[in-house]
Amino acid sequence: MSRASKITFALSCVFTASTVVGVHIVQGLERDTLHQGPIKDAQRVAARKQQRLAAEADPEKERQKLVNRSEHELQQELRKKYEAVQPLSGKVVTKDGEAIDDV
Repeated sequence: MSRASKITFALSCVFTASTVVGVHIVQGLERDTLHQGPIKDAQRVAARKQQRLAAEADPEKERQKLVNRSEHELQQELRKKYEAVQPLSGKVVTKDGEAIDDV
């Protein structure tokens, strides 16, 4: 066997061995990462639950909810009032008086 073929063979063996070792290392890292997924999910769920409980106890948030609710009710009343005055037909009326079906 010539010196060049021995060097090529040795480099091929080293490359193959390093590839196999690298793949095993990457698989181990991926396995650890996958194992951490449910643990991190449980932590996120617990943190979200604590934030929700803290938000419910916040009087400013409750006040804002009441303001939003009253604003929504006011908007609903205005909509009913305006629909009674000008019912919605689903048609667009131009200034010439032509009725165009809404697409």
